[in-house]
Amino acid sequence: MIELLSPENGTEVSVLTEAQRRFIRDYRDGGLPKGPVAYITGESSWPAAVLFRWRAEDVPVPQRVEVSESEDFTPCRYVNLTRVSQSQDGEFFSAGRNFMTGKRYFWRVTAEGAVSDTRSFTTAPDPIRPIAADFSPNIRDLGGKIAADGRRIKQGLLYRGTYPEPDCFEDVDNQGLTERGRDTFIKELGIRSQIDLRHEAEGRFEKSPVGDGVRYVQVSFDAPFGGTFNDRGLGQMKQAFEVLFDEDAYPVYYHCHTGADRTGFLSIVIGGILGFSDNDLRLDYNFTTFHEYRNWRECCDLKDYFAYLRECFGEHTLSELVMLHLTNWGIPEEKLLRMRAFLTE
Repeated sequence: MIELLSPENGTEVSVLTEAQRRFIRDYRDGGLPKGPVAYITGESSWPAAVLFRWRAEDVPVPQRVEVSESEDFTPCRYVNLTRVSQSQDGEFFSAGRNFMTGKRYFWRVTAEGAVSDTRSFTTAPDPIRPIAADFSPNIRDLGGKIAADGRRIKQGLLYRGTYPEPDCFEDVDNQGLTERGRDTFIKELGIRSQIDLRHEAEGRFEKSPVGDGVRYVQVSFDAPFGGTFNDRGLGQMKQAFEVLFDEDAYPVYYHCHTGADRTGFLSIVIGGILGFSDNDLRLDYNFTTFHEYRNWRECCDLKDYFAYLRECFGEHTLSELVMLHLTNWGIPEEKLLRMRAFLTE
């Protein structure tokens, strides 16, 4: 017999850690300090884990946790689960990460000749969805947010983060994706395209280090914001949009070095196209404070960028300013709107 213990049936869980939830509350309330945030220490960009616990009597091993969005477990997913362990008091447990936000999940435990009953839990509608992939931090889904017009941004299509390959540059100790991390990218997230925004990566790769079958496009972003005020910046942006306008390219993973400024800027642009609120547009950018190479240090160029756009186009929401900038550059509005329709529901 297998007895499920937690999460309790029908409970709500968050994909965010307590520190991440506190940061979002403080950010929205205007209560963040001007310097580093004291409760953020080290690398803290990973999502919170859901702990699955159960008891099993007269049940053989191995036992495994099955998770699905469907009550009949078709399809069945194994959501970045740790291996099954046993506590001193005889309980079994396994942790799971990378759940979508605002979703209902069903779970059960199976073994040879034994199946537990089925329970469900719901993930909170958090505005940020961090992703855990072994040894590649500061990854998150751009989806899950509610746009200003009330539409929800689809999850599982656009991911932003740090560089995925191991031992790329000597001055940074990010180890890159492990084999399990690549499995997360390919088997779990289903990444089909990689946009590498690093000019320092130019000519380094003939194919994607994420894995075979992933389309690799290198775009030499020189600067996060100032570089967008000239023709070279427009050319770089158009290279990225050659991928983003192609619906067959998704899910897409885009990144620079640490996933902060160049990645943050492209996220600002994409969020503007999708109609993010002013708050969510800035929040997504500044959530990178949980990466150990950054701690609440909003780039001054971000303010300069929107000041420049207001000077050009007048007072508008941040998303409207981004759209005005792109269309003024000559990027077709119909393609931008088609991209918005594809990525929202």
